[in-house]
Amino acid sequence: MKRCSDHTRLAVFAFLIIFLVQNVTGAEEDLFDRSKLSGDWSGKRAEFIDDGITINIDAIQTTQGVLHGGLEKNWKYGGSVDYEFKFDLQKMGLWPGAFIDARVEHQFGESINRDSGSLLGVNTDGLFPLPDYREVTLSKLVFTQFLSETFGLFFGKIDTLDGDNNHFAGGRGKENFMNPNFIFNPATIRSFPYSSLGAGVLFLFPQDHTNDPAILSLTAVGANGQPNTAGWDNDFEDGTSYGVEYSHPTNFFGLAGKQLFGATYSNKDYTAIDQEPRIIIRSLLGLDTLSKEEGSWSFYYNFHQYLFTESDDNSQGYGIFGRFGIADKETNIMDDFYSIGLGGKGILDGRDNDRFGVGYYHIGLSDKLGTIISNRFGDTDGFEIFYNIEVSKWLHITPDFQIINPSREANHTAYIAGCRVKIDF
Repeated sequence: MKRCSDHTRLAVFAFLIIFLVQNVTGAEEDLFDRSKLSGDWSGKRAEFIDDGITINIDAIQTTQGVLHGGLEKNWKYGGSVDYEFKFDLQKMGLWPGAFIDARVEHQFGESINRDSGSLLGVNTDGLFPLPDYREVTLSKLVFTQFLSETFGLFFGKIDTLDGDNNHFAGGRGKENFMNPNFIFNPATIRSFPYSSLGAGVLFLFPQDHTNDPAILSLTAVGANGQPNTAGWDNDFEDGTSYGVEYSHPTNFFGLAGKQLFGATYSNKDYTAIDQEPRIIIRSLLGLDTLSKEEGSWSFYYNFHQYLFTESDDNSQGYGIFGRFGIADKETNIMDDFYSIGLGGKGILDGRDNDRFGVGYYHIGLSDKLGTIISNRFGDTDGFEIFYNIEVSKWLHITPDFQIINPSREANHTAYIAGCRVKIDF
């Protein structure tokens, strides 16, 4: 509790300092008219961007509770502070076509993930960079060099969470849904780490009907990679994870959308899950070694499609989204996954930047699990609905409600309510 209290006092102190500095010094905008809480820094923020330096800092605070079911009825408060830095080296006068992207993450407080009884949890922000990890972590540091307008190379500490992004179901759990099953495809978890050292290539294919190009990416990262570790020898010690992804913008019926296809493969040795219970017990006693399977794989698909947009602003409207994935059931407790839902922005008059979403997901467990596990655990699914209220451009408040049918047969259906506050500094 002391740690949570310390961070709360620190956040309040930082808020007061920023408020006083911006107002006592005669800031150019009123507090709630700014795009960022700290304002334009007397014009310095815009100057930095023109010179190729972009700094984004946001804080997430979440209060979430299990109303019924799950593992334990409880309410918890926690969140994170993320620092993103983008450097356009050409604008900085160094060399053309080069960029550096970095992300620093810091969790505080507690999340309700364990109490919910959900297989992956119900709060994405509480899972990254690592569940219940309180240290400041550099999870991304990537150098990208474009050799032409349509071809680029990248390497460094690669953050893979944003690769499977979706207009209505993405945003790292900060803007849209909170449940991780609506943020990324869990079929990839086993074979592709969240943050690891690696490298890759990008191919861009311009499209006549949209400003967004189609993108093909090929990536190789260390199979052992973790956000809080560094070193090529450590990350690649047990193998390499490979990923290929192709995203293609669409314009069905004159409305924007995107189709994304991807696959992962890792040559790391994984514990086989279809082993006799007595072998597992003997392994725990140190008498036997669990057998291994070489490699693990996944395939995934992701789409969003607008069904309606405002004639004068195509960012306002609503549409459908979905994800589908399958994984190697010999090494992955998940066999298949899908999610589907409806999302949008600005559906209420006078609330142009409010967002909403409602979605359903299903996870099918591998049929290779031993009888001890399969008799106690089964497929799981869940439902979530949220409404993101823009109080100002830098302040968003999101009431959220979830219903989780847990994988563990002994647990009752969990009803989870929460509220997320996002501040852009």
